[in-house]
Amino acid sequence: MTPSNHSIRNFKQHENYYFTAGDLHVLVGNTMFRIHSYFFARESPIFNKRLNPASPGHVREGSADSSPIMLEEDVKPQDFEKLLWVFYNPRYSLYDGVSIEDWRTILNLADKWSFAEVKELAVRELHKTELDLVQKMALYEKYKVDPKHLVPLYAELCQRDTPLTFEESTILGLKASHLVAVTREKLRSLPSNGGKSPLPEGLELQDVFRAVEEELSVEVGTTTVPSSLGTSPSSQSLANGHASNGSKGPRLPLSKIKTNGTNGTKAK
Repeated sequence: MTPSNHSIRNFKQHENYYFTAGDLHVLVGNTMFRIHSYFFARESPIFNKRLNPASPGHVREGSADSSPIMLEEDVKPQDFEKLLWVFYNPRYSLYDGVSIEDWRTILNLADKWSFAEVKELAVRELHKTELDLVQKMALYEKYKVDPKHLVPLYAELCQRDTPLTFEESTILGLKASHLVAVTREKLRSLPSNGGKSPLPEGLELQDVFRAVEEELSVEVGTTTVPSSLGTSPSSQSLANGHASNGSKGPRLPLSKIKTNGTNGTKAK
């Protein structure tokens, strides 16, 4: 977007992010930011391209208040401020106390402008929050987060006894809901009484992860099983008295798991 003389004359300097030593001028709404181009040229290929030296006789975009980079109208000054906070955080690598909504905003802008490292940071921090599992999955799908971050979330849904609710399916959308349904079908027989469908004995948590990795086209065996998921499904079954010898059942290869059986037995 090309700035008009009117918009340039009526801007106000941002109170925190207008540095006299800054070499990148960005106009968001009527707020002018003067920041350091280093972060943007290094982290974002989109900004890197815009910050290339101007051709002879032309002024480089963003080099002065009179020729700033103007951001899209859907980006608000307070949103851009949150992204800048990542680079100028006075506590360095400490990001405690940031709200879920702020990380959502940061993830949005990081995806929009291809800030890969910032995107990874936002995902790591969102993992620590109390954001609902399904809401988190929908958010990651929306912003095309690396599938490796989705594997543990899908695995948690696929190993639980109860299927997706209507509300959860609505939030996830058709594609993700179908993936969950297909993977659950690979891992268990038809639901038992009460609408619950526990995983069969002998099935390990690693098998659940393996099934999800295959569906998401993630290299099998590359996802670390988080300790937060607790014991494996087979271990839980043993603890509930489903095994008579008290020993842990063997891992089942997915090819041996019956996907359309009616009696819950393993295919031979």
